[in-house]
Amino acid sequence: MRTRRAIGAASLVLASTAVLAGCADDPKDKAFGGLGDLDDMPSAPSAPSFPSPSDSPGLSSGGGYSGGSGSGSDSGGLTGGSSPTPTVSAPPTYNPSAVGEVDGESCDYSRSSGRITYQVKIQNASADQAFRYSFSVRFKVGSSPSSTIATRTVGTAFKTVTVRGGADRTVSVHASYSNNQRFVYSCQVTTASKSPTSS
Repeated sequence: MRTRRAIGAASLVLASTAVLAGCADDPKDKAFGGLGDLDDMPSAPSAPSFPSPSDSPGLSSGGGYSGGSGSGSDSGGLTGGSSPTPTVSAPPTYNPSAVGEVDGESCDYSRSSGRITYQVKIQNASADQAFRYSFSVRFKVGSSPSSTIATRTVGTAFKTVTVRGGADRTVSVHASYSNNQRFVYSCQVTTASKSPTSS
């Protein structure tokens, strides 16, 4: 009898243990959740597919960039858009007035040649830029043999001269005038301008 009771108690303990073990091994019944069977789990969502850089318009992948005359290159990265605009240097600025650079030196009359001649000196103030100088000269004489001031215009001359940078040049300008009497005369630079030139 005692043996039957011991066997029965042992069977009851084994049966209870089997039920409890089955309960503990079934993760679906756990209050805190569980992983469940790996075969029953939903598959992880796949990552969205992105186009490769070569499929995207306006982009190019990789490539090499060589700066200057070296042989090295930078690779990788994405480039796109247009190349940088090259720098264009602005033309040098200058004052078109040449009044301070065109000066008369001597005004003379020759009775034998019948001319009033004016020596005009042009000094280029720029050290490296050549300029084309344009100027005009007015020649005047007295209104009568007894005049002390030259008021009557007898001629106007216009001249264009090129002077290289840092140089100076003297040119002769004249007006025809014949007079056997004593008279007064004058020469005057009335306009003077300049413009750059390559020569």
